[in-house]
Amino acid sequence: MLLAGSARKLMMIQLLLVAVTAVFFFLVYGGFQAGSAAFGGACACANRLLLEWRRTSADRGRALSAGQSIRLLYRTAAERFVLVGVLLALGLGVWRLDPLALLTGFIAGQLALVFTATGKTK
Repeated sequence: MLLAGSARKLMMIQLLLVAVTAVFFFLVYGGFQAGSAAFGGACACANRLLLEWRRTSADRGRALSAGQSIRLLYRTAAERFVLVGVLLALGLGVWRLDPLALLTGFIAGQLALVFTATGKTK
């Protein structure tokens, strides 16, 4: 899947913020915490990629009625919630990653949404 210009910009900002966070944790705490932060950031990136995939498929498909659009919106929100929940549970529960580093990495990845104008059109 090739990302459009704005989605590519957002992904680059996400990766930059996650990398800075992981480097910080590596310098202060060590490699395990840096890996935990990187995994948290990867969860945020997976969340964004799912959203972009759904947006692209909706744009390519047929026109939807208002009801169909709202159902697609709710379904996508539920899918993103489940995806992030499963990934965070996997990182915290199964792999026993550092909770502070993992959540900090996730938050850093999500901050990219704040730093970019995602709602603007040309």
